[in-house]
Amino acid sequence: MSTIARSSHSNRSDVRSYKGIGVSPGIAIGRAIMVEKRIASVYRVPIREDEVASEVTRFSEALEKTREELLELKQKVSRSMGDEYASIFDAHAMIVGDASFADKVVQKIEEEQVNAEWALSEVQEELQARFASFDNDYLRERVADVKDVAERVLTNLQGIAHHDLSEIGHDVIIIADDLTPSDTVHFNRRPVIGFATETGGRTSHTSIIAKSLFMPAVIGVPKLTKMVDNDELIIVDGYEGTIIVNPNDALVKEYESRVSRHDEQEKRLLENRDLPSITRDDRPISLQANIELVEELDDTIKFGAQGIGLYRSEFLYISKSPVLPTEEEHFELYKRLAETSAPHSCVVRTFDLGGKKLAREVMGSKEDNPVLGLRALRLCMKHRDMFKTQLRALLRASIHGNLKIMFPLVSGVQELRQVKTLIREIKGELDAEGIPYNPKLPVGIMIEVPSAAVIADLLATEADFFAIGTNDLIQYSLAIDRANENVSYLYEPLHPALLRLIKGVIDAGKRAKIPVSMCGEMAADPLFAVVLIGLGLEIFSMNPSAIPVIKNVVRSVRYKDCRKIADVVLNKKTAQEIEEFIIETVAMKFPEGLVNRSL
Repeated sequence: MSTIARSSHSNRSDVRSYKGIGVSPGIAIGRAIMVEKRIASVYRVPIREDEVASEVTRFSEALEKTREELLELKQKVSRSMGDEYASIFDAHAMIVGDASFADKVVQKIEEEQVNAEWALSEVQEELQARFASFDNDYLRERVADVKDVAERVLTNLQGIAHHDLSEIGHDVIIIADDLTPSDTVHFNRRPVIGFATETGGRTSHTSIIAKSLFMPAVIGVPKLTKMVDNDELIIVDGYEGTIIVNPNDALVKEYESRVSRHDEQEKRLLENRDLPSITRDDRPISLQANIELVEELDDTIKFGAQGIGLYRSEFLYISKSPVLPTEEEHFELYKRLAETSAPHSCVVRTFDLGGKKLAREVMGSKEDNPVLGLRALRLCMKHRDMFKTQLRALLRASIHGNLKIMFPLVSGVQELRQVKTLIREIKGELDAEGIPYNPKLPVGIMIEVPSAAVIADLLATEADFFAIGTNDLIQYSLAIDRANENVSYLYEPLHPALLRLIKGVIDAGKRAKIPVSMCGEMAADPLFAVVLIGLGLEIFSMNPSAIPVIKNVVRSVRYKDCRKIADVVLNKKTAQEIEEFIIETVAMKFPEGLVNRSL
């Protein structure tokens, strides 16, 4: 969804453009308003021994008030956005009550005989430093949650009147160094029409909420607050991750035109929602959705998804951190997924985090190289009690629809056999307890490690289905971290080695007669889709909003033409040669606009 705030603008010529990360698609044009976090200074004030008890009481009262505010906020979010988004504030409430937070503040007050504000700020810094040191993006981004909670408690301790962004009375784009989830849930379509921040990550709670609000957002723009002034006209391009400050008339008209074209194209593409996803020579292609939240199921229906090709189960763990979700919490979520997705299938990827402990109960020491360390399935098999909780819930929920279990980061047959043995053990336990489940629940694996791609023929005899995870497969195969600006230019989805690996996995699946899907970002690119169809891929899974575009590609091409393109591509020597050939060939053979990947 796109939004334009029509405002008068100057004809100054100092147009500036800054690059960040687009975390919520759309384009917003409006006046900037700077949001600064101004918490009163905190000083260390010694207190007498006979004042300690009253200081602890003062802290406890502020803590309780914070807990009540979070409950009220959760209820508001639940009504407006759904229970799963509201669970973000369950995590905040858990921080308030966690021993590593509240008890440590009390301990500092008592042992050091200092004021509650100082003790709180010290504990806040310790916790933020701990989360910031984590090697996993999901966990590092919990720093914002700790900050949010601590600032609320401090505000209540100091008796500062709380103001939120919903009090702004005109259309604006928020510019900030950072925004907490509490800030973001107060955004309505009016007056806030978009935002941009200096910090944050794709998996932060703030980013997730922005997407749920369909609000254009760009994060990770260095020194942004120092480069934008209040009331300057700015453009937030959530598609490209770009901020344009003080655009001239021509740029404003261009972006207004982009918004109109996007809205028109989306409307046109959605007219095909109920039409079959089939090529012009009658080859069916299944288009499925990648989601993180149950609430996104509405989007899968809106955009015409044929099931859920990837449900990322990590968000349940994140929303409950620092404690682990219970079996019942897992079960209720998976049951809802299964029932809502039916009659289509829903593939649930098991816990896929690692590199550091998610909670004190999970794992131990820091790893030197977490990307190649204890993560995903490896971590789960090491901590089987945690894993069994998730698997039991999945098995129990399997009778409520067409669920499938998918394991990430499988590197060989032995790993798959071990986890299948664990599933058999759990089935035996459920049988003994008289708890029903689908005995034929499909078990599949992600192909995202080069070793798995090379021995796909062997794994295909042990798995019920494959899902190619191109994001990791590209990075592992090419030894490229695309977040590293020094080597990101080598991140090439059309690299000949990668295309040959993908072809080998698809062929192995066909020989073994098991389904093969692709759920990485590559599946959502219309240019790549032409090649992937030609390589024999029949199941694509992507962000729901990308489905109409890919369906348009599918319905516009012939499989036999795509196959000819793929045959030529497999003999090209570089990614550049491949891309140039595809663009030239598609421009000649297929309808105008087919390779227009971005407006």
